[in-house]
Amino acid sequence: MKVFKSKESVTSAAVIGALGCMFVSLPAAADVTGHLDVVSKYVLRGITTTYGSSGIPGGNANGDAPESEGPALQGGLDYVSDSGFYAGWWFSTLGYSYKSFNGQGTSMEHDLYAGYKGKIGAVGYQIGLTNYHYVPSSNATGYETMLGLSYNQFGLNAQTLLNDVSYGNKGDTYFTATYNDSVHFDALPKDLNVSAVIGYYTYKKTEATSTDLYVPYAANQVNSAFRHATLGVSYPFLKNVSGGLSYIFGGENRYGIKQDNQLVGNLSYTF
Repeated sequence: MKVFKSKESVTSAAVIGALGCMFVSLPAAADVTGHLDVVSKYVLRGITTTYGSSGIPGGNANGDAPESEGPALQGGLDYVSDSGFYAGWWFSTLGYSYKSFNGQGTSMEHDLYAGYKGKIGAVGYQIGLTNYHYVPSSNATGYETMLGLSYNQFGLNAQTLLNDVSYGNKGDTYFTATYNDSVHFDALPKDLNVSAVIGYYTYKKTEATSTDLYVPYAANQVNSAFRHATLGVSYPFLKNVSGGLSYIFGGENRYGIKQDNQLVGNLSYTF
């Protein structure tokens, strides 16, 4: 899942169609950018440790988290218009497959997203939707709304799952509080970018244990939990190349399993 700085009331076909039309004919006041990234480990929303024996249906001790235990290739394209409309595509390699749920399988994640960003006075707002698609997969295509507010360097976001999938239930909501800024050091020719994210989840329970379409009910499943706190730094070494480090302070997943702290590095090329 793309993390909006962080993977829907319309179908994925509608999203794909909108993106297709958009890239055929773009207005003059539009901007299209792209990026390719290598991360030392793909950690999604603070999940550094497996979901546990009562986790995702068909999961195992090491097959369902993190998204990639080793290095992952990621990238995407982003379209932004002066009117505030945005859309894009993001991808990542994974260390397991939503088709097989085992440590041997590999797959790809593709996220399609679109929305609108605007401002009312000094307060920014964002309304969007995301389609998460995994290849190969079984019951893993998800749709998620995105609502956000921002003021200067601070942001508040809420992302809510709109359908039941093998990794989450309809109504699961991921809340984040973010901070992004740049810091100048006389010893460095360019500013150092710093960021902080606090993540919190509310979970929708289900007792539909007879189907693999839902995350199963478990006695230790919690209603909500602190998910993670992440501190990050990045630096533009070259014109289009930057590198960064993020330290994740692990919280708990939906089954109350404590997540390990983790240091993650990344290298990014923009075009």
